Amino acid sequence: MTVLDWLILGGYLGGMIGLSIYLGKNQQNQEDYFVGGRRLPWWAIGISTMATQTSAISFISKPAFVALKPGGGLTWLQYEMAVPLAIIAVMIFLVPL
Repeated sequence: MTVLDWLILGGYLGGMIGLSIYLGKNQQNQEDYFVGGRRLPWWAIGISTMATQTSAISFISKPAFVALKPGGGLTWLQYEMAVPLAIIAVMIFLVPL
């Protein structure tokens, strides 16, 4: 790697550390860290949950698994179709807790 690469990497790392210190100042306990002090709106929690469930690997490996697994692809497809319903149930029943 060249000096420029190391400078970019160091700048990025320093920026992430600085941003985490700045944003973490308001956290007083574990509840603030894990559930945002219970101050987040429902739509932000829903988007965060969907982003967690739907990663880059979901778009690459799961369709291939459904298409190429002999005899097991439809079972996995049923699971993939049920995930959005499960997330809706989680949002309705578990997030209000």
